[in-house]
Amino acid sequence: MHIPDGMLDSKTWITAWAGSAGVLGYAVREVRRKLTDSKLVLMAVLAALIFALQMLNFPVAGGTSGHFVGGAAAAIILGPWPAMLVMSAVLIVQALFFADGGITTLGANMVNMAIIGPLVGWWLYSLVAQGAASRSRKTVAAFAGAWASCFVAALSAGLMLWISGRVPLGAALGAMGFWHALIGVGEGLITAGLVSYLLSVRPDLLDAPTGPSGATMRPVVVTLGVTAIAAAGLSFLASSRPDGLEYVYFATGLGKPFVEKTLFDSPMSGYLLPGVANGMLAGVLAGVVGVVVTGTMLYAVVSSVRTRHRLRKAERR
Repeated sequence: MHIPDGMLDSKTWITAWAGSAGVLGYAVREVRRKLTDSKLVLMAVLAALIFALQMLNFPVAGGTSGHFVGGAAAAIILGPWPAMLVMSAVLIVQALFFADGGITTLGANMVNMAIIGPLVGWWLYSLVAQGAASRSRKTVAAFAGAWASCFVAALSAGLMLWISGRVPLGAALGAMGFWHALIGVGEGLITAGLVSYLLSVRPDLLDAPTGPSGATMRPVVVTLGVTAIAAAGLSFLASSRPDGLEYVYFATGLGKPFVEKTLFDSPMSGYLLPGVANGMLAGVLAGVVGVVVTGTMLYAVVSSVRTRHRLRKAERR
């Protein structure tokens, strides 16, 4: 679902940049006021895990593939505003370090995957799970929210392509919606599995707005962190088939030709660590680097913003 440079016209990607900047700016304000140390650590490890899981494309019928997005999972676990920052960190690292998604279109990708996806997933999960005490109902709610987040985000991407004059409206909505309805099943299953695990080991976690104490969070953080490294290590198993957006745009012949211009050469383009002769090892190492960079960057940036906010509050007193 990552839109590359050149696929959107200037009016669309500039508008998306402006819109995403406004929403994410508000998200930063909300997070810096309410974030605890334990929740900050959970944000960082979730960002690393989502980055790793996005590398594992799974095959879908018809010669296409899909991958986990993670916006709904982050929103269900953390709340919508922290989830937006988690997804933004993932998308920034992918665009800057791996040439996965464009720089000019980064704002558009944030609108779809870092704003719409988390909001839709969180809203539907909250609606279905409202008042539920059972683990099974919350797990079903997580599946529904994740499926809907993938589907609606794909429709939003399709609309951007149509507004840019790249794809007919019918194809933009019909084809993107159809393929991502299938891909959304994988999104829902992964999200439901993650939520079910957290409900089994820390059933209070999803109901705690500020997050539990650091000591009680440690087993969960370690498990998710190890899972992220393991997922990066298995990245060589990812399907090589085109993802939903690539299939709709290129394989079906519906998309108009465009020139993809990169603003600079990403150091690990194609998810390969330079200087490593073995392709499989280069991919695994690039994934591990991405996991570490994503988690560390998010932790450092959000921690710095929160510290500055506290200093300003102290100065006013």
